[in-house]
Amino acid sequence: MNEIIVVGGENYTATNVTTGTDTISFTISGLTVEEVHTAFKNARSLTVGDGTNTYGNYPNIEFESVTIDAEENITVVMHILNRIEVQIRELQATQAELQVATAEHDEVIAAMIFGGEA
Repeated sequence: MNEIIVVGGENYTATNVTTGTDTISFTISGLTVEEVHTAFKNARSLTVGDGTNTYGNYPNIEFESVTIDAEENITVVMHILNRIEVQIRELQATQAELQVATAEHDEVIAAMIFGGEA
């Protein structure tokens, strides 16, 4: 049965959708391995449905792998983050924001101390 995987507002036709305790995998048709990799490598959430109804919502996922078998079926495996992994992801995002803010503050302070415009 064909199912629709939605990632980043794009619909992808999939078969063999399987959910484990910490993964969701599916076979994608109509794309190359490179296109699938590009489409899913930065995904942070996805939904599964039949085109009319959504019956699977995965808000915290990360790309794990894409493989191609001898029959040229392309399978994507996405890791479902647990609570601690979600907290680490959020912490990393906060730290990245703080690093940018710190760098901007350092530039302003340097301009004040050494002259010039910020």
